[in-house]
Amino acid sequence: MASFVDRLKAAPVMLTDGGIETRLIYEFNRPLPDFASFLPLFDREGRRALAAIYRSYMEVAADHDLPMQIGTPTWRAHPEGLARQGFAAAGDLARVNGEAVTFLADMRRDLGLDGQVFIAGVIGPRRDGYDPHGAPDAAEAETYHTPQVRVLAGLGVDLLYAPTFASTEELLGVARACAATGLPYALAPVIEADGTDTGPSPYDLLLSALGSCTSMTLGMYARRKSWPLESVTVRLHQSRVHATDCAECETKEGMIHQIDLEIALDGPLSAEQRQKLLEIAGKCPVHRTLVSEIKIQSRLT
Repeated sequence: MASFVDRLKAAPVMLTDGGIETRLIYEFNRPLPDFASFLPLFDREGRRALAAIYRSYMEVAADHDLPMQIGTPTWRAHPEGLARQGFAAAGDLARVNGEAVTFLADMRRDLGLDGQVFIAGVIGPRRDGYDPHGAPDAAEAETYHTPQVRVLAGLGVDLLYAPTFASTEELLGVARACAATGLPYALAPVIEADGTDTGPSPYDLLLSALGSCTSMTLGMYARRKSWPLESVTVRLHQSRVHATDCAECETKEGMIHQIDLEIALDGPLSAEQRQKLLEIAGKCPVHRTLVSEIKIQSRLT
């Protein structure tokens, strides 16, 4: 039987699956907290949805007699991702990843596609897939991701696959963990449209608007009060956090967006003046827009 590498070299094209999580959410109306696509493996309707999705891809490979890489639904099946969904027992890492690999291996066998469909053991980022802030460095990432990588390799996957990583440091650590298994592996970092990953993202522009508005608002207020404010530096960080970690938030399930805003005020200001300026920072127009109810009307022109 030809190996993945042999088919990759010989075939004119290698097909892949795509949008497993997106299809579960929008096509099958499956709630998918934290994009944990392993969850449907553990209920009957969920397995039916996953089977329909994966079968639709494998049938394309069969119809066109082309090889295909198919990824396990394990993007969030690493230790912390599992724990967030209540899979925190000692054997859950092996159990959940094993269920995912067996699910695809059985389907491949039943469709007679051994040697044509290749199972990729999927590893996902420790935290956010689109925001590199807070991601582990290479050394920490290698240590963290190695247990899942070893489990997937031991289950007999054809290759290892690490998609949707915003942090190149974390992806480097994953690459080292994958290389240590001796299996072929593929990496898929998140990049910008121009391919450089150096320009501002839409969220960067949003944070820039909030930061500049905050700075200008504080400057104008201090000038009106004749306070000795010499300069303002605003640092911002956007992330997604679990709603359950936000006691004051109305949303209680899933993930919410959080913006951390740090303000450095230079000048001989009193403690009272500094505290008042912190209060005023929340009154800048962009800040007030972001925390208010927003209605967006879209139309075609």
